[in-house]
Amino acid sequence: MRKMIEVLGFWDSILFVLLGVFTALWGVRLARLTASLIFGFTLGYIFYSYTTPGLKATLTPLVLFLLGFIIGGMIGFAAFKLVVSLITGYLLADLLVSTGYIVNTETALVVLSLAFAAIIYALMEKILALGFAALGAGLVYAGLTGAGISTQISLLVTAILFILGLANQLRRFF
Repeated sequence: MRKMIEVLGFWDSILFVLLGVFTALWGVRLARLTASLIFGFTLGYIFYSYTTPGLKATLTPLVLFLLGFIIGGMIGFAAFKLVVSLITGYLLADLLVSTGYIVNTETALVVLSLAFAAIIYALMEKILALGFAALGAGLVYAGLTGAGISTQISLLVTAILFILGLANQLRRFF
């Protein structure tokens, strides 16, 4: 780990610190926003690309792109928690089945995937808040040590940021 940090320049370290602070404090909201934007642009592009050749008007495909973007953004925002829990549940179930702890059948994979997804769905916000706070704190630590700040001060700032980030992201749940 120390070798990677030594390769960072001063401006890279500043970028790591800034990205770490944003990730630690607002990671869950940024993840939802990113998912909404990606889904919105994707659906808008699909609307645009399939209507442009058929429609002779110049403005109609653009209006359909905006309509697809708005609808896709709302779907992406609403489906974020469900999609992440289903994917994570499937990955955990596949890991158990592929290692041989569970008999390899489609039924076992489906049942385990849905069971894990239900558990993860219930704990999703807390898990994501913990993960983004830890990721942001890690980025800040890498940036501070890369900038030449002592390890003790970097660890202290990292711990404070982790606690603040976790509290900030979990405050609407408690």
